Amino acid sequence: MKTRFRPGDYSLSPLPAILLLAALSPACLLAQQMRGKVKSDSLPVYRQMSADSEQTGTLKRDDVVTINISITNDEGSWCGVSSIDPPAKLGYLLCNGLQRQLPAGAASGNYAAPQIDSGHMSADSRPTARAQQAWALAASALITELNHEGHDTLAGVAVNAHSQQCTRTSLMKWWDIHSREDLLRSLQWLEDGGHRKDFSHVGEHVSQIDEQQFKQIVAHLDPQTAHSFEVARRYYTQLGNTSLIGWDYARYISLCRWGYTAGFLSEDEAWARILPAARILQGSFGSWRELGDNYLIGRQFWSLQQTRIDGEAMHAADQRLLDNPSSPWNRIPWPLDLQ
Repeated sequence: MKTRFRPGDYSLSPLPAILLLAALSPACLLAQQMRGKVKSDSLPVYRQMSADSEQTGTLKRDDVVTINISITNDEGSWCGVSSIDPPAKLGYLLCNGLQRQLPAGAASGNYAAPQIDSGHMSADSRPTARAQQAWALAASALITELNHEGHDTLAGVAVNAHSQQCTRTSLMKWWDIHSREDLLRSLQWLEDGGHRKDFSHVGEHVSQIDEQQFKQIVAHLDPQTAHSFEVARRYYTQLGNTSLIGWDYARYISLCRWGYTAGFLSEDEAWARILPAARILQGSFGSWRELGDNYLIGRQFWSLQQTRIDGEAMHAADQRLLDNPSSPWNRIPWPLDLQ
């Protein structure tokens, strides 16, 4: 049974799960737009991720290739590589034979990564109209709805010593947040890419391979990682540059609300972060329904286990917000001016 204070059901520690994959067994880490330079005099390339498979060629020192994917199996870490000009798939080689590098001028990922406007981040910033605040809180309504908290106040609960301690306990359990500094690092992680970075890195590759290749990849992965890959393959092209902005920034707003309740942020500091995040969400979607759909996809990508535990309850919360005339999604117009 879900307790009143469960912020972590919709979050993850600041260290993204996909970036931890290299430590899992087996594991996979995708690197979009990554290149590698051959470090040894010669480096064999194989048809499959095994030295027992057919050798398709040999690279020489200082050759540069595009790294499409990296997978760790019992033989080591394998990189799927392609030539650069003209681009053509070469096969697989052991990654330790390459020195990784980004192309000159390349970004670290082709994902939508809007940033909070630093001009709105100072403690001196003041919230604007109450209606704009209500809109911003409604952007995290899926979380407060499932947790049976209030939609119309910053904390969503009565702020007292008990609620402060409960919220701090939840933040420690689910986000590994023990202090104001930890909270700020988590917020920065969400600004810098959050799960949308991982989703786009995975989706960029798996959306371009055929079903047989995809099955070969997920066969080497643990259930959680395989599930994340399947979600990215299903939705990456559909979402486009929007990626998982709804998932990341709805949780950003929730983290600010919990940070206030926990005593890590002042009310002014919380609003100074929440309102710019709300503008990012409004500019990325066309309706509350679109925001909710994006959040639900992000939640699936985040956790197979949590999806199994209460995924149906989360979908039901989404439907209540859409159907109930008194819900904030029906009381507050999506196109409300937030500037």
